This record gives sequence, C-alpha cells and structure tokens, in this order.
Amino acid sequence: MFFTKMKCLFVVFIASMMIALAACNSTNKVTATPTPDRSPDVRADMGKYNQCFSQMNADCMASLFAPKGAVYDTGLLQASGPDAIRSYMNQSFNAAHIVSLNATIDSIDINGGVGVVLGTYDEKTTNATGQSSEEKVQYVAEWIYRSNGQWLLNRVSTVILQ
Repeated sequence: MFFTKMKCLFVVFIASMMIALAACNSTNKVTATPTPDRSPDVRADMGKYNQCFSQMNADCMASLFAPKGAVYDTGLLQASGPDAIRSYMNQSFNAAHIVSLNATIDSIDINGGVGVVLGTYDEKTTNATGQSSEEKVQYVAEWIYRSNGQWLLNRVSTVILQ
C-alpha cells in the first residue's frame, strides 16, 4: 500500500510539473522582429555618387547630400550644404580633369538610421597644364536615413594614401 501511495504521489507530481512547464512555454514566447537589411540601398546610392564623381557631375553629387551635408578633404572642411558642395566640386573638376576613377566599397556598416561606407578610389587625373597624376584615395561616407525612405550623404571625408 505504501508503494502504491508513493507511486500515485510521484505520478501527480510529474503531471503537475509537465503542466507547469507547458504553461511557461506557451505564455512567455519572445518573438523578434528582424531589422530590414538596408545595405543594398546604401550600396546603390554610393554607386550613384561614385558614378557622378567619375563623370565629374557636381550637380548630381550635390543632389545626394543632406541640407547640412559636408565634404572634408584630408581632415579639413571644404564645403557644407549642397550649394557649397556643388561649387567646391566644380572648382575641383576645373583644376583636375578625371581621366579614370576606379571606386571600391570595402565595407558598409548600418546602425539604425546611419550608414557608414569605407572604400577607396584609384584616380588618374590631368591638371590644367596637361600634367597627369595617379593617386589612391581612401574615403569614408556617412549616410543618414530620412523618414521618406531616402538615404542622403551627411559627410564624405577623403585622405590620400601613401
């Protein structure tokens, strides 16, 4: 009799544990909503910027900047705002004609509404006197996501690599 009473209590204990575990599993489910991968959008916009650059199209380049966007060259602010950027790029293109530009994207990191692109340019240019030069330039482009779904450049920084 003792054995059957213990056996019955043990079965009741196991059954109540199983019910408790089943209740915990059904009420505490955590679901994660995946963040959409926006890197293809940033990659496409960076590709457009690089295309505008290789075509020496200052209007096109300036159109990709946020209202307070800025261009830095070797750490110094060169232009801020689309109009100033357009003017700066036109001056740069008048001083040096791009013969060829090979742009690479090394990485894209997105954190919320900010995308950072690291890459390089292999540039071949000719100045106003016909003298040519080749440079390898590293760039960092910071894109910001707007509520209308558009990515705009907040900052582009370049530095010549040795």
